[in-house]
Amino acid sequence: MSPRSLAVCSLLPVSALVLAGCSADAADDNADGGTTETVTVQAENGEIEVPQTPETVVVFDNTQLDILDALDIEVAGIPSADAVPAFFSDYADNDAVANVGSLFDPDFEAVAELDPDLVISGGRSSDATGELAEIAPTIDMSTETGNTLGSLADRALAYGEIFDRTGEAEQLVTELEERTADLGEQVAEAGDGLVVITSSGEISAYGPGSRYGYFYDDLGLEPAVEVSSEEASHGEVLSFEALAEADPDWLYVIDRDTAIGEDGASPAEQVLDNDLVASTTAAQEDQILYLNSEEVYLVGGIQAHLNTLDDIDAALS
Repeated sequence: MSPRSLAVCSLLPVSALVLAGCSADAADDNADGGTTETVTVQAENGEIEVPQTPETVVVFDNTQLDILDALDIEVAGIPSADAVPAFFSDYADNDAVANVGSLFDPDFEAVAELDPDLVISGGRSSDATGELAEIAPTIDMSTETGNTLGSLADRALAYGEIFDRTGEAEQLVTELEERTADLGEQVAEAGDGLVVITSSGEISAYGPGSRYGYFYDDLGLEPAVEVSSEEASHGEVLSFEALAEADPDWLYVIDRDTAIGEDGASPAEQVLDNDLVASTTAAQEDQILYLNSEEVYLVGGIQAHLNTLDDIDAALS
């Protein structure tokens, strides 16, 4: 990461600069008769007052755990009842990190036993935010569909305020922004393309403003075909005939079944192994890039995006 001056902050959206309130207030009396400094965070569940530099943190969102990990912030519990992405193996194999259920089904008793200072929800765990907030201050830090880069920056800068990591957070955001901009020039020059996901033998395409709109909106990929924004989260089902007709120069492929460990599912390479796909420029020019599906589909934080940029850069070189 390169050092970042405070002047760089002017390049960020205003919402990113004010997200965490930027002020610590002496708010709560502690057991010793003193006060606990707090920070007001603009989260998806409103303006939430949380302790400054909380010591015991529980995280129910992989994207947020990715960012916290990048900022070297310790966590006390993650949802590891189900399979944990290999990206977070150090947490899953660490006895000091408690299992607090799953993303969709938190173990509220396990959370309460940790007596956390802060709980972070988001994405797949958003529906549990209200119940988690009954245990401890909880912030829903879901990222905004169609605003990936801005949302990731907002979240990182908020954690910088909460955990007294402002400088580190600014550097992390700067690295993602600068690398996105630099690589975007190459992506734009390389031709048009499509981001597709394979699942149960079918493919769906994503376009600008979608869950994977980052490739178009921020990285500058020109869409090879118009994709409905109504299916922003799940993509628009695309026939192989339509894919062949679109004839993308590049295909960026996410394998959902591999990411979630679906038993007996065909890998993406097999799903796309047919004459119609073979007729596309992407196939003929060896420009089908199979992304790290676990990181893209299940993680999606700043580190995961930086790794994806590495993969794209290597493919374009």
